[in-house]
Amino acid sequence: MSRLLSLANLLVGGLLLFALSDIASWSWFSAPAARLIAFILSVVLVGNAVILSFGGEEAQSRMAA
Repeated sequence: MSRLLSLANLLVGGLLLFALSDIASWSWFSAPAARLIAFILSVVLVGNAVILSFGGEEAQSRMAA
């Protein structure tokens, strides 16, 4: 379950970062405050995905031992 949640967090965080970049011509976040909030949220989501992926492996190795 933690892998699925980690993948979902990584996907949404990556989509937000892609929407914030100049590669995409989307205008989802036009105000500077909205861009800042979206950036902070994307960093939190990607960080949470990394923590979940490493934490899930650690919990599985403890169960196996």
